[in-house]
Amino acid sequence: MSLAASAPPEKPRLRSAVRRVEGMPIVSVRVLFPGGARCETIPGQALVTGRMLAEGTRRRGWRQLAEDLEGRGMILQTSGTAESLTLGLEALASDLDRALAWAAEIALEPTFPADRCDWLARQATAELASLGDQPEVATAWRFSAQLYHPHPRQRPVLGTPEGLALVDAEACRAFHQSSVAEGAIVVVTGELEPDAVRRRIEELFALPVAAPSLPFVEPPRPVGLGSRQVVPIRTGEQAHLYLGHLTVDRRHPDYLPLELLAVILGAGAGLAGRIPGRIREQEGLAYSTFAQTTLGAGLDPGRLIAYVGTSPETAAQAERGVREELERLVEQGLGDDEVNEARAYLLGREPFRRETARQYADLLVEALFYGLPEDDLELRAKRLQELDRPSLEELARRHIRPQELKVTIGLPAAG
Repeated sequence: MSLAASAPPEKPRLRSAVRRVEGMPIVSVRVLFPGGARCETIPGQALVTGRMLAEGTRRRGWRQLAEDLEGRGMILQTSGTAESLTLGLEALASDLDRALAWAAEIALEPTFPADRCDWLARQATAELASLGDQPEVATAWRFSAQLYHPHPRQRPVLGTPEGLALVDAEACRAFHQSSVAEGAIVVVTGELEPDAVRRRIEELFALPVAAPSLPFVEPPRPVGLGSRQVVPIRTGEQAHLYLGHLTVDRRHPDYLPLELLAVILGAGAGLAGRIPGRIREQEGLAYSTFAQTTLGAGLDPGRLIAYVGTSPETAAQAERGVREELERLVEQGLGDDEVNEARAYLLGREPFRRETARQYADLLVEALFYGLPEDDLELRAKRLQELDRPSLEELARRHIRPQELKVTIGLPAAG
């Protein structure tokens, strides 16, 4: 007897979350459509499409929209990120219904006027050139390419000059249509009545949407380039040293313990951490230094990264010090005191990430997008308390691989 293949489950058209946050009489609205630069076919397409959401709707041109928002004291931000098109709207609680209606209008009814698209593409090209003139940024971009090639994460979210020259209104319209077809995430927080807001979200956002003209395809798996590359930078600059490799995505069960390891290595406040402690404080080699274990993690893997801004003459010594500290962590393990201090830092930080409606809105969007309980303070605290030294040492041996480090260094050009 043959079995017919079952159809894949249909994606939910709408996921939403509403939370009452006491305090100032304000509300925060977030709308997210999956997609982003990881799914674009033209470098820069997602960024320009996201920014174009604020450039006019079927009901209002960009100037009228800007004047209406300003007249109500609302703050609108739209963008295209690595993984989504996003809209954020801050408003007075008394304007909640208007804010929801306007957010739906902006997110679902953009018109993508050609002249504004051309202007935004040129603006993004200028931003790209300006950032590329900064040696530490140019080196960081090359480091991303070294880790993520051929995945779209190898390039800036801004895109490339060649890609931005090709982004037009039609490309933005098609990308928006494909993003909306992936479904919407809508979050509202602040001084509000949750049940009424949930009903209003269903009314405004649960709309039938035409099939995308170009369905998104999953990007290629990151493979990376060689183990070492040198980026020529301006004479007289310090050297910019990046070492690292890919680790885990945002939904991986080891993400939270890797956050704790990051603090031990140098992701916390001030000069704490093994790498800043040795490279900057003990050996005096760095103007600036930090370490992370999951930087940029999302649907795709984040990265272990150690950065050192140092003199060209001491770059080799700094690299050796970073390698030795990572090897020491893997081979010799951790101290109980540093584990407890890192845990205390993360636990102490959490309440400050949940003080305002805006902060809760950002946490809830992340929770819905990745399917994680990021807004649950008690659960996060419980998980942190459960992490012990032996499990963290085993985790370090699994995810920190000094023998696989890739190196990108920006060095002043000779002559």
